[in-house]
Amino acid sequence: MSAKPAPPSWPAGHMAAPLDTFAALSMTGLTMLWGVNALSIKVVTEGMTPVMATALRGLLALGILSLYGLWRGERLGFRGAEGFHSAVNGLVFAAEFCLIYTGAHGTSTGNIAIFLNTSPVFVAVGAHYLLPGDRMHWAKALGLALATAGIAVLFANDTLVTHSDRWRGDLMVLGGALLWGLTTLYAKRFMVHRMSAFRILYGQILVSTPVLLVVSLAMEPRPFFAVTRLTVAMILFQAGITVSISYMAWTALLRTYSASTMQSFTFLTPVWGVLLGVAVMGDEVQALLVAGIALVGLGIFLVNRAPRRSRGRP
Repeated sequence: MSAKPAPPSWPAGHMAAPLDTFAALSMTGLTMLWGVNALSIKVVTEGMTPVMATALRGLLALGILSLYGLWRGERLGFRGAEGFHSAVNGLVFAAEFCLIYTGAHGTSTGNIAIFLNTSPVFVAVGAHYLLPGDRMHWAKALGLALATAGIAVLFANDTLVTHSDRWRGDLMVLGGALLWGLTTLYAKRFMVHRMSAFRILYGQILVSTPVLLVVSLAMEPRPFFAVTRLTVAMILFQAGITVSISYMAWTALLRTYSASTMQSFTFLTPVWGVLLGVAVMGDEVQALLVAGIALVGLGIFLVNRAPRRSRGRP
C-alpha cells in the first residue's frame, strides 16, 4: 500500500512558528486587555445573568463584525468545508462559555483563575500530537508547570479558604478550559490555512450567539435584574473591543505563530487582573503576589525557549 500523501492543509507559511518580539508584545497587550475584560465581566453579571450577557455581547459583536465585513468586501456566508468547520468551532465556543460562566457561580475567584489557566497545558499536549512543528520539550513542560504554579501562588489565600463543595464549579471551569484549548487547536489545525482571521471569528460568533441565546432563555428565567448604564457600557466594551478587536487579533496571530506558545501567554491574564487590583483598588502588594508573578514570567520564558538542539537551524 502506498504511503498516504501529506494533506494540503500545512503549507510552509502555516507551520508552527516561534513567537518573535512583535507577537510577544502583541500577546502581552492582549492579555492586559483580557485582564480588564475580566473585571468588566464582574460588573456585567451584577446586572444580568452570565449566559445572557455572553449572548448579548455576541449579538452586538455580530452587528459590528457584519458592518466591518461589508466594508471590507468580505464574504459573510459559509458553505462546504468552511461552513462545517465554522459550525464545529462555534458550537465548542458556545459550550466553553456556558461551562465557564455557569461554573464561575459555584466556585471561588482563585479557583477560576487556576482551573481556567490549565488551557495552555491542554493546548501544548494537543499541539504535540496534532500540529506539525509544535512539539513538547523539557523546557516547555517545565515552563507550563511553573506558570501554573505561579497562578496557584497568586491566588493561594483565596484557594486555601475555599470549600470542598465547590468541586462542581471547579470541574465546569476545568471543562471550559479544555474546550478553550480545543477551539485553539481546531482553528489552527483545520481553519487557518483556508480562512481569514475575520471569517474564522465571524463564523464562531455567528454560530455560538444563537446557541447561547437559546440556552439562556431555557436556563435563566430572569436574565435582566439590575441593568445600569455601567452594565450597558461594559457590554459595549466587550462587544466592540474584546470580541471584535482582541479576538480578531488573537485569530490573526494564530494563523502565523505556534499555538502552544501563544496560549502560554494567557497565563498573564489573571496577573494583569491582580496588578489592576493593586493599581486601581489599592490592594496590598504581598510576597505571594511577587512570587506568583515571578513564576509565571519564568514559565512563559521557558515555554518560548527553543530546545537546544534546534537553535541555529534555519
